[in-house]
Amino acid sequence: MKENRLEIEYLHLDKIDIGVSNVRKRQLKKGLGELKASIEDIDLQQPIVVIPKGERYDLVIGQRRYLACQELGWTEIPAIIRRDLGPTEARIASFSENIHRLELDYRDKMEAATGLLDRLGSVAEVARRLGVSIQTVRNYLGYQAVPELIKKMVSERKLGAITATRIARAIPDDAKAIEIARSVVEIPRSDRRRKLVAIARENPDRTPAEILTLVEKSMFTRITVDLTPDLAEGLRRACTDYGGDPKDITLLALEEWLRNEGFI
Repeated sequence: MKENRLEIEYLHLDKIDIGVSNVRKRQLKKGLGELKASIEDIDLQQPIVVIPKGERYDLVIGQRRYLACQELGWTEIPAIIRRDLGPTEARIASFSENIHRLELDYRDKMEAATGLLDRLGSVAEVARRLGVSIQTVRNYLGYQAVPELIKKMVSERKLGAITATRIARAIPDDAKAIEIARSVVEIPRSDRRRKLVAIARENPDRTPAEILTLVEKSMFTRITVDLTPDLAEGLRRACTDYGGDPKDITLLALEEWLRNEGFI
């Protein structure tokens, strides 16, 4: 068995270069604000990895951690110094660290967020402590994160539970979400309801009145999907269990998958 003793030092950020060894080139700023908030709240939990290059160091692993600490104004950062890696081995290590990172199962995220909500009392506080957005926490919590006044509309059968969940996920601000929900209640056709929620999510700075105007001007892409018998049966059961419209449940599932995969 190869014995590998780690050499860890605090290095000045201005002595670290992002070289060719690091394979991550795209989406470097995605979620960086949330990472910065997490570092501020619970500190940096994992050192970066570098290789020495003369008097300087090339960054191999931890580019986003490095950038977050840099933006936070840190002057030093804990780093594992790998003197045993050449350029080829460093690039392999960077690729391996990124490709083999196991994403936390979505159900585990849901259970963790639910448990924290019980302890911390609000979606906003859970988001702050986890270093993620309020919208992300609402995605994890689903219907549980729907504001109480919107849940009341569901219990009064003015609004479906699926639509209520989509509104809560799309609009982090409770007051605006409630206004949008009231607007949805007043719209009779389900297609226009879906447009309203989608446009509200894509235009967070618009007022409900402006969003209603955009709904009237909007153009949506329609697609037809042929379902296998298993998918069709699963969709039927979901509609029965949640009391939702097939289009609403399909759109919710599509939105969730695209968001989880980082496409939206």
